[in-house]
Amino acid sequence: MIPLRRLWPVVALLLALWGTRIAALEALPLHNDEGLHLTRAIAVWDGHPFWDITDGKIVNHWLIALFYPQHAPVFAARIATVLVALPGLAAAYALARRLAGESGGLLAGAWWLLTPHLFFYERLAQSDVQAGALALVALWGAYRLNVTRRPRDAVLTGLALAAAGLFKISAAPFALSVAIVILLGERLPLRRRISSLLIIAAIGAACLAVPLLYLVLRRGAGFGVALGWVGGSGALFSGAGANLAALAALVAGEKAVIAGPLAAIGWAGLLAVRAGRRRRAALLLAAGLLPLAAILLLARMVEARHFGVVVPTALAQAGAGWGALLGRLPVRVAGLRWVAGALLIGLLAASFVPFAATAYRDAGSLPLPPAMARQYLTDHSAGFGLREAVQALPQTVGAPDAPIIAAMFGDSCRRANFYAAPGYALQCPDYPGTAAVQAALAAGGPVYVLEDALLPGFNPLELGGGLMLVARYTRPGEPADGGSVILWRLDDEVIPSPICLPCEMPR
Repeated sequence: MIPLRRLWPVVALLLALWGTRIAALEALPLHNDEGLHLTRAIAVWDGHPFWDITDGKIVNHWLIALFYPQHAPVFAARIATVLVALPGLAAAYALARRLAGESGGLLAGAWWLLTPHLFFYERLAQSDVQAGALALVALWGAYRLNVTRRPRDAVLTGLALAAAGLFKISAAPFALSVAIVILLGERLPLRRRISSLLIIAAIGAACLAVPLLYLVLRRGAGFGVALGWVGGSGALFSGAGANLAALAALVAGEKAVIAGPLAAIGWAGLLAVRAGRRRRAALLLAAGLLPLAAILLLARMVEARHFGVVVPTALAQAGAGWGALLGRLPVRVAGLRWVAGALLIGLLAASFVPFAATAYRDAGSLPLPPAMARQYLTDHSAGFGLREAVQALPQTVGAPDAPIIAAMFGDSCRRANFYAAPGYALQCPDYPGTAAVQAALAAGGPVYVLEDALLPGFNPLELGGGLMLVARYTRPGEPADGGSVILWRLDDEVIPSPICLPCEMPR
């Protein structure tokens, strides 16, 4: 039985994670990837649990499906990520505590809570940080196996590692990390190490066999999209140097002037743990560096979210390292350890609190690195403008069930429909949708078109008939009268109106 005094720190950390992540959880509009995961979650209810999983994200949408995303889809999608983060944070605390005592566990938890990158992605329905949290649970299981020597801990490690890979196959390099921890640990006899690895491998193979068989039988293909992300050559292959530059740009873009060097000191501090724990610390450092090296060396096109699979382990390392450094202070100044720890947490909080406050109150103004800002705030993959346009359709269109055709990519259209009121769902033809608009006009009555003007290929002036601009909706950074999400009304006859534009429309 674990004493209550040992449980309260991790309970407090978990409550803090829950509270900071679920506040204003729907403030940021759905990203394209989130819309895809929601679509897959609804497909589970239609009897297709493995619909369109060639990108290697196999079961992450199952957890979304448990919350019945047909109602409150945005909250249902994102609360799944928060729930997966909870065991990851607990594993970070447990690993760091085992290496560097209570201060190490608390600092690892604080680092997790106060890192803007992790905070941002844990509030989205994306699978990279989910896989990273579960991979850290697998690492904790491997360390625990070295202590307990029990086969059931090998089973738990195998299940956690398999879950990480099933949430996103990019967590596969952690299989090597787990193997290193087990093979090079100091307590397990060789026979038990080999049998444990066989148990873990068997669980992983069994879990992966079912979706792979489904893909082969139903589609005649495997995880081609996911494997296409690995290595090779051509226009999409960025190379290790470009991937490293992307990582550096991410760190610099998050303005980690303080947090970055502090984390580096923490990683180096892992080597300052007590003599009997140095081997474990070195193994933890190697276990985190291997997956990061795999991303940098093999990935064809790295985005900020891809690093989410290694960030949880890196934060556990930093917290443990700083706990070890503070533990080196003389016993007679033990109080200074807590003062130094509090100062460290304060430095992390100084950059986190303004970031979180902006996320809660004005998500469109988040100070993201340039590549992330384009993807989640201003580009067509983001949802600003589109969300507001769809939510306003009952007022701008008026009559329900009027044809509203989307002139945008299909992923954007399907994602937008998660915000649609009954009777106001967008029709989602292949982009640019001109043929669908012409067919609707031929059927008679007015036709509404919601256009994403950031995309080339659609010109409403070429459709003929009456054309009226109903409303424009802005993305962050756009002028009030120049929104790139445009609602048009088309009819067979010219509509007399002050905003009727039968001729020219500035694009």
